[in-house]
Amino acid sequence: MSRRWKALIILGGAVIVALGGWQVYRLARPARPDPSPAGPGSSSNPGNPNNSAASRPRGGAPVAVDVAPVSRATLRDTLQFSGSLESRSRIVAAAKVAGRLERVLVRVGQPVRRGELLAEVDPEEFRQAMEQAGAEVAVARANLESAEIGVQAAERELERVRSLQDKQIASDAELESSLTQLAKARVQVSVARAQLRQREVSLETARLRVAQTRLVAEWDLPGGPRVVGERLAEPGTLLRAGDPVLSLLELDPLVARLKAAESVYPRLRPGLGAIVTAPVFPGRRFAGAVSEVAPFLDQATGQAEAWVEIRNADGTLKPGMAVRVELEFGRRENAQAVPAAALVVRGEAQGLFQVEAEGPRVRFLPVRTGAAEGGLVEILEPVLRGPVVILGQHLLEDGSAVILPP
Repeated sequence: MSRRWKALIILGGAVIVALGGWQVYRLARPARPDPSPAGPGSSSNPGNPNNSAASRPRGGAPVAVDVAPVSRATLRDTLQFSGSLESRSRIVAAAKVAGRLERVLVRVGQPVRRGELLAEVDPEEFRQAMEQAGAEVAVARANLESAEIGVQAAERELERVRSLQDKQIASDAELESSLTQLAKARVQVSVARAQLRQREVSLETARLRVAQTRLVAEWDLPGGPRVVGERLAEPGTLLRAGDPVLSLLELDPLVARLKAAESVYPRLRPGLGAIVTAPVFPGRRFAGAVSEVAPFLDQATGQAEAWVEIRNADGTLKPGMAVRVELEFGRRENAQAVPAAALVVRGEAQGLFQVEAEGPRVRFLPVRTGAAEGGLVEILEPVLRGPVVILGQHLLEDGSAVILPP
């Protein structure tokens, strides 16, 4: 037998002796008492998901909690929205005639009133056209006077021929010729009168063109002064008819455009009061009211638009500013109220833990809430008859014993 096989036999025997000794030691060792009961809920089970300091006690030691009394308060039913300010109307003052912009008389940010002159287009070409139209009117008026004189002459000739015919001196042919000449003269008067009217219309058009070289502030909506928002053309620019020159904005009132969800949409109505705040003016509140509500919801977003009109007499607010709008839908007088911190969710139910006198222990009560304001929430149902837990609810279940604060 080789040395290799001898070594393997000795090593195997040593392993067998060692295993036998360990088995004898394990059977002879006294059993240790288990300090905790065995079972799926035992803390000795490291795989138990409830084995944590935050697990809820089930009839175990009382839990220290903080409580608050149920109060009676006046709560406003409000909702808050985010939006931005817009001018209620934006007017673009545009050139009505083509020409060179001669001058701009107002600056950006300047208030302007209805009828105030804003800018002028070079009127020289239009003045010359007006003078030419005036001359044509004078010529047409002279032609009309000449035609009227011709009618008078034809009438006198007709009277003369008739008197001669009565004396049997003039023939019927002469009478017929006189009648024809009178008719022609009267037609000439009608033509001259129409030509005069045509020239007068051309003169009025030329005068209007001259007037349209002056851009004045015009708007149809009621309201106070507008403010120059932008200068869209500079003096010397060659303009076409319709090219913008200035924009005018209405700053009082301003409007905030809101997006309302479908659940809120039925509650919106014109005249609903609003309080508006702007982050750039902390601590200031501006009064407003809902002015318009869109008659439809956007199919893509499921939201509807509403506009809140805000008074801005001092011009503090500006278009484009971000604002928060609080709409007040109503007030609840003498409402049953608890701190908002008392509300918890258990399963699919929203409720709170009310402290019972026995124990003391807590009872979980599903609730129906109403208005919320200032950290308080109205409880519509049920009627509460004890303080409610506002701290430590995550350790509680229905019937848990609690330790109340001193």
